[in-house]
Amino acid sequence: MKRNILYILCGIFLLIGCQQKEVLSGAGYMSVSGIEVQSQTVAEVASRSTDDIIWTVELWKGGEKLRTLSTEEMQNKIELDAADDYMLKVYSPNYGVEKGWTNDEKGEPVYYTEVPFVVKLGETTGLKVQVPTITFAVSLNLSEVIGDWLQEYDFTVTAGDRTVALDNGDIAYFPYSEGVSFSYQLTLTNSDSETNTLNGDWGKDEGEVINTNTIYTVVYNWDTHSLSLKE
Repeated sequence: MKRNILYILCGIFLLIGCQQKEVLSGAGYMSVSGIEVQSQTVAEVASRSTDDIIWTVELWKGGEKLRTLSTEEMQNKIELDAADDYMLKVYSPNYGVEKGWTNDEKGEPVYYTEVPFVVKLGETTGLKVQVPTITFAVSLNLSEVIGDWLQEYDFTVTAGDRTVALDNGDIAYFPYSEGVSFSYQLTLTNSDSETNTLNGDWGKDEGEVINTNTIYTVVYNWDTHSLSLKE
């Protein structure tokens, strides 16, 4: 009796194993229903329209690039061998340029994402891709300054070895890397020709984390004549 039960269990496990192999053998389909930008955190601000981005979509399997998918190809179902190690790599045309930005460039959002997926026998795997930025940004907000008290100002943001000067409302973009931080300095000259320099930073102290897809706004507080940072 025990031997019969053992045979039955072995048969069940063998059947399950065969069914799993069948699911991941033969052919299935992948369909991309859409590619859209993931909204930036806090401030919905971008230096360019995202509607006209021509995405590059690479199809990978097991760490090997198979091909770049064309727009026409993605309008239809794509037949693929059934497997569980596929990936789409989707990025904007400016991907990679962020590494070469200079002090004179404010940069722009750069988009990139990786989407792993599985193709099963006879089934269609539908993908809708949201692509985040791989950059973070810093802006200046002097909207609380009243009247003609402020005569002139200089504001700079530094991240890594790059320092960018910004006017009120401007945005500077920086490439993200592990452990990155940024500092900022605002020098004000008021109507009495008095000069005051304010400094700040983010990402250097414990608990301060810089996130991609985020705009950090440096705000001048009129009541306290100090700076605060809004994410």
